[in-house]
Amino acid sequence: MAIDFGRMIIAGEKSGARFPYEPPVSRLCPLELARSPRARALGTHPVHLYFDAPGLIEAREIADGHLADCMMLAFTKGSRVSVPPDTADRRGTTRRTPAGARSGCGILASMVTFRTRGRRWWLGGAIATALVVSLAAVVLRSMLEHAVRARIESATVRHGMVARIGLLHVGVWPLLRLQGFDLDLGHGVRLHADMITATWAGRLRLAVRAATLAGPAGLSVSSPGSAWDMAGILGEDLQLTLVEPQTGLSIRKLPDPVGSVWNVEARGLDVSRLLDVRRDAHPLLDGGIADGRVDLRASTDALRFHVDMGARGARLGALADNADDEPQLGAPTDVTIRFDGVWRRPEGTIEIPDVHATLAGATLSGSIALRELDTDPIVPCRAAGASWDSLRCAPVVPCRAAGASWDSLRCAPVMDLALGVQHLDFAQLLGTSGLAVPESLGMAPAGGHDLGSATIDLRVRGRPADPASLSVSQKINFRPPRQMPPGIVRLRGDFIFSSGDGAGPHRPIDVSPTSPDFIALRDVPPLFVRTLLLAEDTGFYGHRGIDLRELPVALLTNWSRGGAARGASTITQQLAKNLFLSRDKQLGRKLQELAITFLLESALGKDRILEIYLNIIEWGPDLRGLRPAARHYFGREPQALTPAEMAFLVSIIPGPIKYQSSFAHGTPGPGLRSLIDELLAKLRSVHAIGEEEYMQALGEPIVVAGGRPPG
Repeated sequence: MAIDFGRMIIAGEKSGARFPYEPPVSRLCPLELARSPRARALGTHPVHLYFDAPGLIEAREIADGHLADCMMLAFTKGSRVSVPPDTADRRGTTRRTPAGARSGCGILASMVTFRTRGRRWWLGGAIATALVVSLAAVVLRSMLEHAVRARIESATVRHGMVARIGLLHVGVWPLLRLQGFDLDLGHGVRLHADMITATWAGRLRLAVRAATLAGPAGLSVSSPGSAWDMAGILGEDLQLTLVEPQTGLSIRKLPDPVGSVWNVEARGLDVSRLLDVRRDAHPLLDGGIADGRVDLRASTDALRFHVDMGARGARLGALADNADDEPQLGAPTDVTIRFDGVWRRPEGTIEIPDVHATLAGATLSGSIALRELDTDPIVPCRAAGASWDSLRCAPVVPCRAAGASWDSLRCAPVMDLALGVQHLDFAQLLGTSGLAVPESLGMAPAGGHDLGSATIDLRVRGRPADPASLSVSQKINFRPPRQMPPGIVRLRGDFIFSSGDGAGPHRPIDVSPTSPDFIALRDVPPLFVRTLLLAEDTGFYGHRGIDLRELPVALLTNWSRGGAARGASTITQQLAKNLFLSRDKQLGRKLQELAITFLLESALGKDRILEIYLNIIEWGPDLRGLRPAARHYFGREPQALTPAEMAFLVSIIPGPIKYQSSFAHGTPGPGLRSLIDELLAKLRSVHAIGEEEYMQALGEPIVVAGGRPPG
């Protein structure tokens, strides 16, 4: 309450001294009181009054060289002063007042009364004003909350997002509170926060509790709670600084004459304390200790970006199947990434001319360019009747299902990717991915493992949504380990193969010339080898174990057949899977398969790989090897098979168990027969068979031994 200090009356006795008082200019203004007759009779020391703030008086007394607090009171009309026996000086130190000083203070407390002179209507006016302000605040509060909600929602719509707010509160503390905040960023990405509050305690602070960013494929990034200091919110230099649960991260918007500039900087940021990254509830990433910065500069026609980030001790989620155990993270590794790029929106292009990165000891470099981003693949699909939700993640398949022509899908972006990988150490790669070296390789469980390393150069051009348009070139160099794993070395000679796939006992396969079921590569009909390679691995004799050039063709084949009819695995990769790995189709198994593939190529050579493959590959329930399969299905040796029968055996390789129902009646069903005819057409197109032989094969009835004829 403000008080008119025009004149202050200090009355101890009726004849007490009166002192005029002018409002102090300084924060702390002393005023000495002459002792009243009663005080002088008791021999107390002079009393000093200190006016620290409006309406607050502190009376002190100097006694024996000590400063003793006497009283502190709210300056109201007619209030009397009581004095505590012990007081604290302004430095915060508790001090017991000397006896003489205490007696003086006590006398002063009992005799002094402070009164105000001035206009008595002032207090009533202040109360009335407070009531009016309070009433106005109640009336205007709902209007203000509605305006803030509308402002937030309209701002998100302008940026192509949708915001939903459960409860919005505007007040004094906190200034703003949002409960149940949801933000739909589009493309299956959503942000949710249980509560967001804004408070002011000398600076604006934003607190976010229980926030989760959910994306497609089960990805989520969550934070239990964080607090950010905000500065420059009303100006062009906006800055957010992380203060809880730790420091080390700042986000800044800088003034720019032609657009906006954003900067994100991390210094010693422990990412795991701030963010929890998961996929399908399993840990996916521990970001380690992050350092670096990201700069974004937006103008009317382009968005330029610069990324220079690194992390020490980052850990990737284990790619192994840990369904029975708590999911684990891989071994710690250092990660760096640095690149500059530009997104030119009018031209619809993104160009990143130079990328440098390190991961798991490997060095990556390359470039990427995307063109025709401004064309919308949704338009032709909309015309074909596909819904927006079905197009959000993978537009090609639902568009195709909705009847859109293949040509109309060529509006997808065009990609030009160049990637080089140096010093890819496979043992280190498996460790970083949380994967063990397969025990079937026969390597000692303890100690460091050497699985060799590779250098890979890859170039991809075309439309990812149109596999037929993709052009892929690769160059791979593999450095074998100093000592080959025992499990690989034994494959150079005769060996016994036992499959652990599926239920029930499995007959061991003797891969040696002494076995009646064994067939040497030189005894396999050349047409069968040609048929097999056309269907499974056209570049077998030209690649180093993997053939990324076949990936687009495999995707196109699967798309046209409506399922996983063909994989991108080469014959060497299939052999690695059959000899050393399980049937799991997880990414972790593919990394193990990749490492073993390079070992097989380096240790065995193409002919031996193909010979082993033909003697152990599965052709039905507990049926492995070409010679047993030819005898089982057609009652003859491989050399006596017709082109149609060869095409049948090759066509069922991707699913020898699945296709059993397709010829349960003794002849292939329509679906399987169409696959056989497609393969015969390929043989004719490469002149592996003549026109007469091709027509004869198309008309040949394929009768599978042991089946029942229809009807």
